This record gives sequence, structure tokens and C-alpha cells, in this order.
Amino acid sequence: MKKINIGFISPYDAMVPVIEELKKGQNDLLITAVTGNLEKGVVLAKELEQQGMDVLISRGGTAKLIRDAVMLPVIDVHMSGYDLLRSIMLASGHLGEKKALVGFSNITIGAASIVSLLEIDLKVVTLAEASDVEPILSTLKAEGYTRILGDVVTVNAAQQLGMNGLLIQSGRESILQSLEEARRLHKTQQKNQQLLRIFEHLLAEQEQDFFVATKTGKVLYENWSSIERLPLTSTEINALIQQVNDSDLPVLKIFTEVERPFSIRATSWQDRSSTLFSFFFKRLSASTHELNGGLAEKIHQLPPLAAESTAMKNIRHLLEEPFLATAPIVLEGAPGSGKETLARYVHAYHQKQGYFAVLPIEELKKSFSELHALKVTTLLVTISNAPFSDFAREIKEQLAVLAAQNTQVILAAEEMPQNLIDSLGMQEAVRITLPSLTDRQGDLELLVHQFLTEFHQTLGTRPIKVRDDAMEELKKNHWNGDVNELKAYIKKLALAEKEYVIEKGTVLKNPSAAQTQQKSKELFFEGATTLKEIERKIIEQVLHEEGFNQTKAAKRLGINRATLWRKLKE
Repeated sequence: MKKINIGFISPYDAMVPVIEELKKGQNDLLITAVTGNLEKGVVLAKELEQQGMDVLISRGGTAKLIRDAVMLPVIDVHMSGYDLLRSIMLASGHLGEKKALVGFSNITIGAASIVSLLEIDLKVVTLAEASDVEPILSTLKAEGYTRILGDVVTVNAAQQLGMNGLLIQSGRESILQSLEEARRLHKTQQKNQQLLRIFEHLLAEQEQDFFVATKTGKVLYENWSSIERLPLTSTEINALIQQVNDSDLPVLKIFTEVERPFSIRATSWQDRSSTLFSFFFKRLSASTHELNGGLAEKIHQLPPLAAESTAMKNIRHLLEEPFLATAPIVLEGAPGSGKETLARYVHAYHQKQGYFAVLPIEELKKSFSELHALKVTTLLVTISNAPFSDFAREIKEQLAVLAAQNTQVILAAEEMPQNLIDSLGMQEAVRITLPSLTDRQGDLELLVHQFLTEFHQTLGTRPIKVRDDAMEELKKNHWNGDVNELKAYIKKLALAEKEYVIEKGTVLKNPSAAQTQQKSKELFFEGATTLKEIERKIIEQVLHEEGFNQTKAAKRLGINRATLWRKLKE
């Protein structure tokens, strides 16, 4: 029996693992799952249409745009009451925050009933039009609301305003229902698209992102994949055409002074009696930029900061002082105590628009010119036990140059003697010592829920809360002041738990490294372990042995910090 080809365009990443899991029971379906929201989702839908899909599935506004752009039938994953209930319960776990659910009436009517029935402290706001999102969110922010629950568009808008967005995700029930609807639709709506598939197959042999223009700059044809629309003005197009004419050779130009950098390769060719010009595009990374041994990135969302304990509350209030937006800072604390998180919080809280960069002090010289050219607004310099006294004077001069171009310099180390601070010209820096996790027990529950939220959003894990007796078991652990170790353990529990609540039994069956007190450095792998899983285990083992110091771990593994960062994100 011929299988039904289904293209599933998920508007967010965490839906994909759920789809992949549900594939196993759908013997009559051949499902291809990709991630893309709104216009990007439309581009992906067109690609899937070219690949011969029979039915497309997406959600919300993305599904609506896709339906207008392709000839294939499009199924909309409906948001069920189960989806709303799970997301509302997840949001309710964030204690001490003012929370609101913002959406259209198809979401808010059911949400309001759940909130009222369960007596949850959550404001429900109904949108009349899509254009209402930003003004409503701005008003909520002014009223002190910090966490917004909604769809992809609402969450993205909230993040742009520096608020914490929590996405209402579609659960297994809703996805299964959409697959069943796809079966029914395929049986009744099969259109003849052979000629269209032939035409688009020919396009697939060409560059994915390109357009063709005449000598006067008139665009005859355009095809976009990773780029949403033509990113050049008519003046820029004509200038490139002139350069190709003058050189009679292909012209390569890189555009970096834009929100999303890209490169263009322009060529000319003869079409009978006229000359045509082809422009081939390649997307460059806008959010990250690799440095020698480090990474520069754009931060668009305020990182979560667990600060219910007295020590962390005091630190957070200090970081939020206006003068801390530019003042040099020295962060001291044990490995894994959260120094990088605090630096990111400073950058995002004070709404800096430039790059946030992390760099070991011994690599500063190699990356200085790039830091200067990128106009990094916050530079976190990590200091290990490696001696650098031989070039301390040069580092001092480079830090002074960066500070003069409004780069905030933050030093991070386990301990910073005053003579070391003086040698780097940081005498006026604000010194902050981070408490160990054992000294901030009041933050433990908040950290656990924060990590569960992150894994639920990024990995599609099921658990959204921890049973009370399971939390008591967690509190019995000794984390040796290491927040990273706690995060790694919660990830282990989130992956192991197959229900929506982490039970005490799951905690007992999956002891932490501190509980087992395992000293052996030997790794064991099961017979079915993949190469990628083995690599991940080795990285986690080295990180643990190096006290979760990413700079030291990367050096020991023989890779740079940027590569390590990418592998940890996978």
C-alpha cells in the first residue's frame, strides 16, 4: 500500500521530538517534520510541496499563511483543552512573577474557564486583531507582568520587549488528531500536481535563494528558501549590475551592517539577444559570531535568574542598578555557580543591542580586532589558573580600548586577588561574589522548575512539575555549589520521566553523581549507543571533571569553546 506523504511544519522546535515519537505507530504515513514559523514556514511548505508531499500540517498563523501559498491541502493543528491546561499549570509554577495569557478568543475562552475553575493567579487577555499584540504587551509590562503565555507570535513579541515568553505547545492528543484528519483529507482531496512538481524539480537543481533581473534591474524571477524576501533595494541591485558589467566576472559582496547578514554572488549570462543577471544568496549567521576560543552572540531574551534566596535577591537588585549597565564588574565564584548567567542578565536587563561575547583571557589578543570591529557591548573575560602575567600589560591596554568604545568589561574567576585586578586596570570594578548552591537553598525549587520549563520548550520533554515528595528527595542531595550539575541532573530526570509529573520513584531510580559518589573516569556504553550519543557522554564526563568550566573542557577535548557550545545545544 502506498503511504501518504505528510509534511509537518512545526512553528517551534519542541514539537518535532513529539512528532518523531508518534511516527512509530503510523504505518500508513510517511512523515517529514521540519521547523519554521510564519514566512519561514511558508518557504518550507513550498519545498515540501516540491518534494511530492500529499498533505501539509502546521499550526495557527503559520498554517493560514501556508494555505494561501500552496496548492496542497493544509491541516491546522487545533489547540486542545489539554494543551491549555498543561501550559497554564506550567506557568503557574513560576512563583513570584505576574503572569498573563494573551491570545485570540479561540484560546482565551477556554483558558479563562480553566483559570477560574482552578483558581490560578493568571490574567487572561483577549486580542481583537494581530496588531493589538505589541500595545497590549507593553501595557502588561508597565503593570509589572514578566511572564507571558501565548502562541509563537505572542511569545516572540514578548521576548522583544524583554519579557519571558512561555509557548502554549500542542500535545500528543492534538498532533494525533491532525494526523487522523490528514488521512481523511487525503482520501477525498487528491489533486493532479504532476506538472507543478516537474517545474519545481527543475528549480531544486538551482541555488535555493536567488533572483534573475534584467540590465535595468527589473526582477524577472525570484526563489527564496532561507531568506524571506528580496533583501536589496533597487539602488543596490543596479550597483551590483554595474560592477558585473565593469568586471565581466562574477562579483561577491557581503552585507554585514544589516539585521541578518548575507552574501551575494552576482553573474551575467546571455539570453538570446539580452543580458540577464543572476544573484545567488547565502545567509550568514546574525545571532552568533565565532571568535578564537570564544563566541559572540546576540541576546534577545532576558535569561531566567533564580533569585528567591536573600543572597541572590541582593545580587539581582545590584545588577539592575542603572550604573551597572556600563560599569566594569568582577564576578567571583566556584565553577558552575552561574557567573556567565549573571553577565548575560546584565546585558539583557539593560537592553543592550550589540553582541555579548565570552572569551578566555588568554585568547583576548587573537580576537581583539574582531571584538573591536563587532562593537561588542558586553565582554565576559573568563580567567582560569593559567598564568598571563607576561602579557597583562597588553591585556590592560586592550581592555581600555574596548571600554573606550562603550564595551562593558566583566571579569569572571573563582577568585580575583586585588593585585590581579589592579594589573588589568579594573580598580573601579564592582566586585560580586556568587554564593554556592548550598547557600541559596531558597532558589532550589525555582531552579528546578526553570530547568523543566527550558527542557519542555527546547527538547519537548513531558514533565512540567515535580511531585512534593520527589522535591524533598531532590533537596537531600548535596550539589557542592554547582548549578550546572543540578541542571544536568534535572535534564536526566526530565528525559527519564514519561509522564507530566516527576515522581519520587523516578528520582530514586536515577541518582545524581553526588549521590552515587562515582569516582571512576571510565565510561560504559550500551550496545545500541550511537556515535553521537558516545560523543555527548564524553563531553558531559569531561565537563564534570573540569568543574563545568567550558573553557577548560574545550581545551582538553581539543576543540574551541564555540564548537563545544554548539555541541551542547544539539
